[in-house]
Amino acid sequence: MGFRAEDIVVAGDSAGGNLALSLTVLLRHTGHCTRGLLLLSPWVDLTTERPSIQRNAKYDFLCAPPLESPLNPARTFYAPGRPLSPEMITEMAHPLVSPVYADFAKFPPTLIQAGEKEIIIDEISQLYENIAAHNPNAKHGRYVYECYADMIHVFHQFLDLPDAQYAIAKAGEFIKAL
Repeated sequence: MGFRAEDIVVAGDSAGGNLALSLTVLLRHTGHCTRGLLLLSPWVDLTTERPSIQRNAKYDFLCAPPLESPLNPARTFYAPGRPLSPEMITEMAHPLVSPVYADFAKFPPTLIQAGEKEIIIDEISQLYENIAAHNPNAKHGRYVYECYADMIHVFHQFLDLPDAQYAIAKAGEFIKAL
């Protein structure tokens, strides 16, 4: 189609946020950098069970059985039917599978939006901290993390919610400013 990477904004929500982030990491490692990245409630760590999974289980519609369970979504999506093993856990920690572990140096401008009551909010917060830590001299506004009070996973889909409308408008402003 003839589009240059620097003219493309990559976006995704939930598991699609994982794919968008992994694609951006992969492109950067091949010498290409997108214009920007928009992540809505991205699922970025398939390996760990952080405290927010238990803390927010009563609020969020997502469920997360322990990694040992064959019903765990990470196992179901990554290697359905395969028994859990140390090798699988190592594979799931690869930065292209669990991009929270990637090298984010010289990363493109990124907006991350999430809900405070998501079961995966801890890994999303860690993602932002990792991006910011790899880019300590980035200008203000290049990396933005917006955590919306009392919102759940991909709250953006509930278009009647004022917070969803506001978040979508902020995402549009971010993209237009790139």
